Amino acid sequence: MREIQKTELLHSQVYTILKTMIMERDFAPGERLVETKVAVQLGVSRGTVREAFQMLLKDGLLTRNNNVISVYNPTVQDIVDVYQCRESLESLAVKLATFHITDDQLKRLGTVLKESKKAVNENNTQTLTNLNQEFHDLIDIASHNQQLIQLCDVIKTKTLYIRNNVLKNHFKNFSDFVDDHERIYLAIKDHDAQKAENEMKTHIEKSFKTIQSALGAIPTADH
Repeated sequence: MREIQKTELLHSQVYTILKTMIMERDFAPGERLVETKVAVQLGVSRGTVREAFQMLLKDGLLTRNNNVISVYNPTVQDIVDVYQCRESLESLAVKLATFHITDDQLKRLGTVLKESKKAVNENNTQTLTNLNQEFHDLIDIASHNQQLIQLCDVIKTKTLYIRNNVLKNHFKNFSDFVDDHERIYLAIKDHDAQKAENEMKTHIEKSFKTIQSALGAIPTADH
């Protein structure tokens, strides 16, 4: 585990450390987290860990069952629900972005697209993963709708968790999503709200189809 820095609020640091560990699969889906054990490992009080746990419960990355805290272990239906929400929220975000995106935001979006194409040619999976996240983040921010941005953040956290921990071996065709991103970018650049919305829906539906083909191999809390 990372060391605690005394210059920041302790519970915020513990939250960030634990969130990173959950996202990077240092804790497995369904694994029980014990407050006292985490407190000893990080050298902080149980109260500090308890506050961090509450934040992670709010994010949906931890679950509580009869006072037992465990890492989120999504069922098939959970995954379906998350992607349905993602399609609706991000389609709205890109539609709003076509009206509200700034020149600087559009320029950065184009740069991310160029860097993504380069990463595809270099087969740089980690860079592509990061650029994919930034592309979607930029569009959400460009919507200039703070409530929508917050909702998208919650869903994207769960989406990334599901990809990293449950579906990590099923997302391999990066060149395909970069092509999708280019069509979305061009629609935003042309301020074509309907086309941008349709392209985003198509893009997310492709991801969902990948999930549907993999669902039979996904371990769930029901099995």
